[in-house]
Amino acid sequence: MKVFLAAVLFTAVAALRFDGDQVLTLFPQTPEQLRMIKEIGDVAGLVDFWKPDSAELVCIGQAVDIRVPRHFLKTIKAKLGLVNLHHETKIENVQQLVDGQFDVKAKSPRNSGYDYNVYHTYDEIVQWTNDMVNEYPALAQRAILTTSTEGRDVPYLVLGSSIDNPLFVIDCGIHAREWIAPAFCQYFTHRMLSQYGVDSVVTNMMDKMTWVIIPILNVDGYSYSWTDDRMWRKTRSNYGTVCSGVDANRNYDINWSGEGASTNPCSDTYCGPSVESEPVIKASSDHLRQHAAVTKAYIAFHSYSQVFVYPYSYAYEDTANADQLFTLSENASRVIYETTGKSYDWGPGYQSMYLVSGGSKDFAYNLGIPLSWTIELRDTGKFGFILPESEIAGNCEEMFQAMIVITDEAIRTPK
Repeated sequence: MKVFLAAVLFTAVAALRFDGDQVLTLFPQTPEQLRMIKEIGDVAGLVDFWKPDSAELVCIGQAVDIRVPRHFLKTIKAKLGLVNLHHETKIENVQQLVDGQFDVKAKSPRNSGYDYNVYHTYDEIVQWTNDMVNEYPALAQRAILTTSTEGRDVPYLVLGSSIDNPLFVIDCGIHAREWIAPAFCQYFTHRMLSQYGVDSVVTNMMDKMTWVIIPILNVDGYSYSWTDDRMWRKTRSNYGTVCSGVDANRNYDINWSGEGASTNPCSDTYCGPSVESEPVIKASSDHLRQHAAVTKAYIAFHSYSQVFVYPYSYAYEDTANADQLFTLSENASRVIYETTGKSYDWGPGYQSMYLVSGGSKDFAYNLGIPLSWTIELRDTGKFGFILPESEIAGNCEEMFQAMIVITDEAIRTPK
């Protein structure tokens, strides 16, 4: 088995197209089946773990989503059959989803103005940040967080009727292929700015909090996912190894390189050669540290799974305000269901997802930011990371309603 896997690795060059690739959902029930999944996962590039993020995080009784390149489908399915590992085909042809993700184009051409119901490139989003400041100069300021490994600016916006209120920090796009996250950041920003003085709820949110919004944190990876590999997840740095990229959400200074992170540069959960090795994570960490004393809430938006994930993820440990985070997540999930009928789960990361070290929400919480989440946006796997544009509007509306609930609590929470 291991000899075969080592042999096929040579041909498992990352495909820029995904014709015939399938996403399989596996249901491991025995130690033998678990070992098979982890053995397959030991060969970098053989399969792409969608949920959880790597083979090391798979547990008995937990459903697993993997993308299998078409060249290896027969072999992988045969290996699963050897241990009677039940699986279902969740996505028949990944390339069909990639080809169909821009399904709002015909209804709303990109040349008709900035459309919040479609995905945008890095360059478009950078220009959009300038446009927001020019259009709403009294409510928005723009700054550069840092310059990325490949020399791209990482812009962020500061929103509010005052810059002296407690902060609510949001970042999106730490994982390159999770396009719905930057889409939400843009929608949220525009709605806050355009509805100030019009919508009393938005006006209160802007009057009581100062908002720091980073629309794309992993700018290099995001750009690469548009131009080269739609399934790219990591940054684009290279430290002299055969594989490029670091999992930016394993690079923060919180139990760095511990459980749920890999030291293998070819792993999608590679934690990097050192803590905060990635310029974008060093800058993000420094910004959080610098403003922690006045920051009440922090959210990193990801996809997919539809889960409100709060600390801790790096250990089987609850926060001092676990009851508050539980209730608030429950209330936010309820308002989403009332808005669109979508169901979101919630809980501490070690329970609602899996163990992750070096993650941003745990880092933020341990700086003293009391309300801290990773929020996994749509969906639950029908489209996975390739959520079509037709899902953007509903996703953004439901999450905006959840943000109202969270903000109301943030306003009342002492700092």
